[in-house]
Amino acid sequence: MVRQWAGLAAGALGAALLSGSVAAHVATVQTDAGAVEDVAAGLDHPWGMAFLPDGCLLVTERTGRLRLPGTEGEISAPLAGTPEVFAQGQGGLMDVALDPDFTSSRLVYLAFAQPGEGGAATALGRGRLEEGRSPISR
Repeated sequence: MVRQWAGLAAGALGAALLSGSVAAHVATVQTDAGAVEDVAAGLDHPWGMAFLPDGCLLVTERTGRLRLPGTEGEISAPLAGTPEVFAQGQGGLMDVALDPDFTSSRLVYLAFAQPGEGGAATALGRGRLEEGRSPISR
C-alpha cells in the first residue's frame, strides 16, 4: 500500500537540536578495520537513515519517530507528521529514503508497519519536509 500523509515538519536545525535534545556521549572504537565512531546515543531502536544534501542525517526509530542527530551526538526532538506505525515484533518505522529530486521536491519516503485488522501490513508513504522549516534551509 502506498499512502501520502501530511508534510513532515522539522524546525530550524538549531532549534531542533536544542529543543528536547538529549545530551549524548559520542565514542570512537578502534577495530582491525579502522576507527568506528558513534554518531548519536539515546536513539530507541534506530532502523534506517538517509543523508540530506547538506550532510544532515535523518534516522528512523522503530517506535515511529524520525530524528536528526547533531554533530556533537545530540538528537533532535521527533519530527512532526510521521504516520502511525505498528511498533511490535519486527514492525515499526523501518526505512527512510529521499526522492531522487529531493532538492526541489523535498519528498521523503518512509517504509513502515501499518496497523490493521488482525495485525499489521507493510506500507510505503511519502511526506514533504516543509519549505522554510527544514534543517537544510538556512
